Amino acid sequence: MGYSNNHRHWLPVVAAAALLSACGGEAEAVDADSNLDDDAIYAEIRQIADAFMAHKPMPGFAHEMTLAEAYAWQDRLVEYMEPALGPVVGWKTGGHDPGPGFPTFPPGGIRGAILGSMIFPSGTAVRLDQTRRGFLEADFAFRVGSDRINDAQTDLATLAGLDAIIPFAEIPDPYYEEGTRSINGTIVANMGSRMSFVGEPLMLEPTEEWIEKINSFTFAVHNEHGDEIDAGTMAGWYEPLAVVRWIRDQLRKSGKRLEPGQILSLGNIGILRQLHEGSPRGPAYISNEFILSYYGLSEKPLSVTIRVDRSQ
Repeated sequence: MGYSNNHRHWLPVVAAAALLSACGGEAEAVDADSNLDDDAIYAEIRQIADAFMAHKPMPGFAHEMTLAEAYAWQDRLVEYMEPALGPVVGWKTGGHDPGPGFPTFPPGGIRGAILGSMIFPSGTAVRLDQTRRGFLEADFAFRVGSDRINDAQTDLATLAGLDAIIPFAEIPDPYYEEGTRSINGTIVANMGSRMSFVGEPLMLEPTEEWIEKINSFTFAVHNEHGDEIDAGTMAGWYEPLAVVRWIRDQLRKSGKRLEPGQILSLGNIGILRQLHEGSPRGPAYISNEFILSYYGLSEKPLSVTIRVDRSQ
């Protein structure tokens, strides 16, 4: 069971190469070679997507190129996966928290696409065999409410372009062939995004009070027995509305606009737990529920739960 909405979605395409003004046999030969290179790269992109959907290690992507070119190839991978995983229903980002930098993220942050069948309702159970390198990640998300967010420059204007906070947790699955992961490879592989989980939305209002709450709320993860796994505060972590503008501006470079109804996942808020044994992230999570709650945004906590099905 995945997420869907009725809003129009932008189908990603790769921007066409600039037209050659020169003519003659030499120019035609250069253009033909370029097309052959693109065909070979696209074959690699399909191999990455097929491996990901088959839960096999994704091959590396060793090509040197600009970030803009890498994101164009991410678009092609997403386009290739849409028939199986549904249309783009949102965007995710990472690398904006003050923690240690991740060596295969671009220094300024990274973005990926969320497809409809990647999103599940709170309380959905996940079997361990549904991922290979999956980990439980506490996140935070908004929902786009208005097209005017594409022109917002201030926190109040940005907030006016959003309509809800979405309790959000995810299970990325960065399963790559050993020693092959790279910045461009992480981009074109769509950050290894596997599953996202959403709770009930909390509607927003564009006020200074809401900005203060969004920048300072606290959060915690508990297990099924109510034991606290970890806790933290958004204060000093990242500024959610600034990250919204970052991902908006990053998408604009690829010719995209945010659309009403899209979910914007802003990234890790500091609580990660590995699902499988033998991970460099630490010991495997042994509880059967991962319950993320936000405090201070409303009278009652907002929550989203991932259940771990260990019956098989």
